[in-house]
Amino acid sequence: MIGDYFVLALKSIRHKSTRSYLTIIGILIGVAAIVALVSLTQGLSESVEAEFETAGVDTITVMADTGPGLSPAINTYLDEGDVEVIESVRGVDSAEPMNLEIAEVTFRGETETTFIFGGTPNIYEVFPQFQVRTGRELRENDRSNAIIGDTVYPAVFDEPVDLRNNIEIRGESFSVVGVLESLGNPTDDQSITIPIQEAQRIFNKEGEISMVYVSVDEGFEVAKVAEDIEETLEEQGRDDEYSVETMEQMMEAVNNILAMVQGLFIGVASISLLVGGVGIMNTMYTSVLEKTKEIGIMKAVGARNSNVMTVFMIESGLLGLGGGMAGVALGLGIAKTAEYVVQEYAGLGMLSMSVTPQLIIGALMFSFVLGTISGVLPARRAAGLDPVDALRAE
Repeated sequence: MIGDYFVLALKSIRHKSTRSYLTIIGILIGVAAIVALVSLTQGLSESVEAEFETAGVDTITVMADTGPGLSPAINTYLDEGDVEVIESVRGVDSAEPMNLEIAEVTFRGETETTFIFGGTPNIYEVFPQFQVRTGRELRENDRSNAIIGDTVYPAVFDEPVDLRNNIEIRGESFSVVGVLESLGNPTDDQSITIPIQEAQRIFNKEGEISMVYVSVDEGFEVAKVAEDIEETLEEQGRDDEYSVETMEQMMEAVNNILAMVQGLFIGVASISLLVGGVGIMNTMYTSVLEKTKEIGIMKAVGARNSNVMTVFMIESGLLGLGGGMAGVALGLGIAKTAEYVVQEYAGLGMLSMSVTPQLIIGALMFSFVLGTISGVLPARRAAGLDPVDALRAE
């Protein structure tokens, strides 16, 4: 019996094929936008979580309140004394200082702006994802040597930067001794790392430290160690001059931002779905007018109001489902294209699509339900027609 309803609905849709195609466009656009945006934001969220896990969930960041390169009236920063205080906290395995600046770098007459990290050789132990692809890591006795990110060429410079090439930072020459593996984000992949002492010297920040990366001993709770670090620094009179954050807190903050962005985009895309629902309703009302005599015949041979209403609701539901299927296909295509373009030309390896069965099934079910709901009023009108009046219709 239910199969007959679907057969009748499909025949009706095929009969008015052009109008049906136009009707589902609103649903198609809305579903495509939602599928593309959700799959990309989910993929980005998973990539961010993977980055944090690679960095180590047992890592804590202690950062001075002033950002890199800023010169406020009252300058706050960390120093070697703060690093020693942090290292003395129970549960701290190691505390590695780092400076971050944004500065002009010159290579073969070309001057561009990029990120400059000042770090120690031990930073590669704190962040194991920093793997040298070619060359070597920084060493304790290095002074005028540098490690460059994977996309310094071509994202920063137009000419390839190779090992033993010299680059100039604020008038100082540094020899490239290593190239990092790609990390998938511009900050790291376009960065240049030099010894922290050299960074402090050339940026006139002797003894100043932008941030300290802390690794926690096994068996200790990261949140408790972070709290102890904060209390210890407060005891040293460092109130409101720093922030202490765990990787878990950072990951939660990033995911909250992504969730808000995703919700905003879905809200905007839902407007198209609303328009699509109105379009289905309009089409179904037109269908009722065109089939008035046919409805009269159905009722004359014994069809109940519920039978007539079911046929029209299934037809509207199938219109929604058709738009949903086309929208899913288009949305996945848009997401894949965006992933390729961003990874290939912008160097953002972290942006990748993530498709789950729940996303596909949810989009299809939602579009079918939306179509069915949009057909309720026209279906009720069809079911309420008087069979005698319907048979007289021209």
